[in-house]
Amino acid sequence: MSPAPPLFRDRMPVWAELDELLGKPEFATTITGTAATYTRLQAFGRLLGPARELHHTPGRLLAGMEWAGVVDPALMHAAMVHYGVATTAFVECGHPNDHLNALTAELDTMDVPGAIVATELGRGGSQVNIRTQAIYNRDQHTFTLRTPDDAALKIMPNVAWTGLARAAVVNARLIVDDADHGVHAFAFRFPHPQADVTALPGSAPIPLDYAVIRFADATIPYGYWLSDTATLTPDGVHDPLGPQQRLARSLGGVNAAVTSAAVALTSAARAAVSVAARYNTQRIIGDRTPALGFSTHARELASAVAHVYATTFYTDKIRHDFIEDRLSGTTGSTDGIDTAQHAPWLAASRDRTLAKAAATTTLETVAATCRRLCGFQGVLHANRLTVYEDMARSFHSAGGDTRLLLLEAGKQLLTTTDRPATSGALGTSIGGRHSALRLVSLHERLLADQLAHRVDPHDPNPHLHDIERLARVHIVRRTLEEFDEAIITTSGPWRTALEAARQLYGLDALIDTADWHLNNGSLRPGDIDVLRHAHTTAAELVTHNLGQLIDGLATPPGRVGALIGRPDYIDRIATLLE
Repeated sequence: MSPAPPLFRDRMPVWAELDELLGKPEFATTITGTAATYTRLQAFGRLLGPARELHHTPGRLLAGMEWAGVVDPALMHAAMVHYGVATTAFVECGHPNDHLNALTAELDTMDVPGAIVATELGRGGSQVNIRTQAIYNRDQHTFTLRTPDDAALKIMPNVAWTGLARAAVVNARLIVDDADHGVHAFAFRFPHPQADVTALPGSAPIPLDYAVIRFADATIPYGYWLSDTATLTPDGVHDPLGPQQRLARSLGGVNAAVTSAAVALTSAARAAVSVAARYNTQRIIGDRTPALGFSTHARELASAVAHVYATTFYTDKIRHDFIEDRLSGTTGSTDGIDTAQHAPWLAASRDRTLAKAAATTTLETVAATCRRLCGFQGVLHANRLTVYEDMARSFHSAGGDTRLLLLEAGKQLLTTTDRPATSGALGTSIGGRHSALRLVSLHERLLADQLAHRVDPHDPNPHLHDIERLARVHIVRRTLEEFDEAIITTSGPWRTALEAARQLYGLDALIDTADWHLNNGSLRPGDIDVLRHAHTTAAELVTHNLGQLIDGLATPPGRVGALIGRPDYIDRIATLLE
């Protein structure tokens, strides 16, 4: 067998370091619950490195998020908030002072994990309509956080467990001399005598200590204002940013969190398909038929592998861009922020936003497919597949509602001049690798042109379905482009395996959208049969190269922990009886 391609060479040393944690008592699979999550978080953070140091070594940080996404989604979620949101806000928007320095030091050492306190009870996706107040007290030179009514209660931050204090970023409206100066970020240390924190009842897909919070005139030091470029003068507040830009900046840590989520979700998808592939190469159905001897099973698994590789190359692109931006000190463009309705803090990072949506959808789809392919073993939590499904369900909301993000991106695509090229005849290779990108590009361009003429910017509601579809088609186009780039830089037997996966992913996309192409004349009825035949051939090629492709995902069984993902799973389960 050929050696694995160097897809993850830059972060494999970090993963190897973190794998040492798997033998520690706090990572024993028999230990569960909130306390276990935060004990693991502290062990993880102390090995990975101090929060401020990791802020300036983004490659190591994102490698850690990928590892945590495979090992423990609750750990990953808490780490994402700690490093992505809280640390980013403290470092990029805070100014050194005695009060903030002391809190940041606790964040740095993992003694006090980070949290974000943004969403409010009265409206879903309420970050653009935050009503919690931060009132400046001139006499005391402090701020008072106040919840004006029950609709403004903060909901879902992971701060309910009292075993550890938290260093939170609270988003609230800055009120100075009775004037509202928009949404700003403030540091806050839980517990606080004037902050009422109650655990939300019930459970959630990712088990964390979610809370509902009322600020009952909670006073904080002036130095906790993460003021960024805004200043307070005797005459009021001077802020070079407009209201939407300030909101975007105050929630800028979500941008880092979204990148962390995208790479972690993709890493979990790699783990899910690795478990299913390793089990199904051993699984016998009936007397002696291997599971992958059924064409239904083999094709579903092949498509899952192809989708995981495709999403990996797309999220790797935004990972690379994020690392470059962070190292260069780039804060991003403000283009599109003033007109953004649902997620202005992400409006200037379309690829980053859509990669999170793509990774969430891929993990949800792939994990569900793998669960079904593994029969009764697939539903056992010990085999991880349902855990990864739950992770995907959670992240359709965490980091921004997937549908709202797609609508935001779709509306941006209507006004951009960066439309995909569609030149080049489709010719007779309708099922070929390159025809998929041409047809998807044509779909995106025509749909964008049609909508640009029909949609009223002041009332897009009648066309929201097609606006969302445009964003999804754009994701497929960008994913195909990144997949092609990866193949160009690959040679030898690996190129053959990746080309088969790339073709299968493109054919899945065309078959899924065949109705649109038939309606618009870019496919004819007979072409569907050609696509289906090409799909069968591509799935067989992926299945033939399955071992090589799974090895290339670099997800060892020991890291995943699923019993059925090991070659000796029968012996391991049998030993439970001893």
